[in-house]
Amino acid sequence: MSEPTKILHVFSRLVRGGAEIRTVELLRRVDRRKYRFHFCALSGLPGELDAEVRALGSPVHLLRRGGIGFARRFRALLRQHRFDVVQSQVLYYSGVILRLAAQCHTPIRVAQLHNTHHGRRAGLGRRLYCRLMRHWIDRYATNIVAVSEGVMTGVWGPDWEADPRCEVLYNGLETSPFDGEPDRVGVRREFGFADGAPLCIHVGSITPQKNHLRLVDVFAEIAGRLPAARLLIVGCGDPRLEQRAREHVEGLGISDKVVFCGSRTDVPRLLKAADVLIFPSRWEGLPGVVQEACLAGLPVVASDLPGVREIAALLHGVHILPLDAPDGQWAQTVNVTLTNRASHPSHEEVCRDFAASPFAIERCVESNCRIWQGRIPKAAKGDVIREWVLRETNTGT
Repeated sequence: MSEPTKILHVFSRLVRGGAEIRTVELLRRVDRRKYRFHFCALSGLPGELDAEVRALGSPVHLLRRGGIGFARRFRALLRQHRFDVVQSQVLYYSGVILRLAAQCHTPIRVAQLHNTHHGRRAGLGRRLYCRLMRHWIDRYATNIVAVSEGVMTGVWGPDWEADPRCEVLYNGLETSPFDGEPDRVGVRREFGFADGAPLCIHVGSITPQKNHLRLVDVFAEIAGRLPAARLLIVGCGDPRLEQRAREHVEGLGISDKVVFCGSRTDVPRLLKAADVLIFPSRWEGLPGVVQEACLAGLPVVASDLPGVREIAALLHGVHILPLDAPDGQWAQTVNVTLTNRASHPSHEEVCRDFAASPFAIERCVESNCRIWQGRIPKAAKGDVIREWVLRETNTGT
């Protein structure tokens, strides 16, 4: 048997974030006799997923970026392991990573784009940095992959389809964690909620992107109309921002209705037990928790963002609102969704639709393997996903 293809996935840190979790799911699915994953964390810090990744047979290299010694250390890592693929998932800094990979003659160099925004102020220095990194990505990437058309257009530009290296590759989800009956009573009792309480949930890192202060404002409006409603906030992040969100909850007098439960490993269980996901993000790539909510049969009320619209076009139960719509409009949409909860499709229907969509894990694995084998999509414009959607629509499936 030939040697496995060796792939280095480059992240900032292996935290429990969407891109990191999706890559670990990919690791579980690939034939590990054919593909060997390594991970590199550029923060130099250990992460929540390190132990899980190592248990699956993949080394984690902690290599802090920055300083004059980083390039030498990263090249040494590449030369030591002779990777066939470097798949960089650190947005614009991928320019540096892929340039170093090219210097070490790594044959396949993938820039994977996950978000439409870097979350930093666009001062002159930042704009110059992004321009240089884009130039290096353009020069050194053999493949440019985005998790949604919105990300590809927002980061790479509207003419991306003319470049055969560019393609949209939706993240795939494992369906098995969503099997089984919902633990509605157990989840509510765990957090001190009444058995029949209407349960709103939000899942996401506590960062400016996820807009937790707006989430609290919207829920306060919901609670004013529906006093029995409760909110479960899942995730951790910036301690100062979390403290501000807690103080905001207290200032609005809804502390008895809101629970911050931190990072959890049982998100599918929590989603299946809830009644609606509230998701007022400022920007997103392809929000994994919206995909997960759809798979859990949970209605979603979310910001009108490109990635959310792409999910809504393919799966049921996603209600989209402009981010600048009044809190009352958001609350009204949530309340209507709660009222119509019983009419949501059954778990069997949801799973069938998901398995037939581009979000199925099998399609994600197939597309990644094609990239790692060095094969370019046959589609003239590189847009495999759009052609799949059009074909499925035209055949009436």
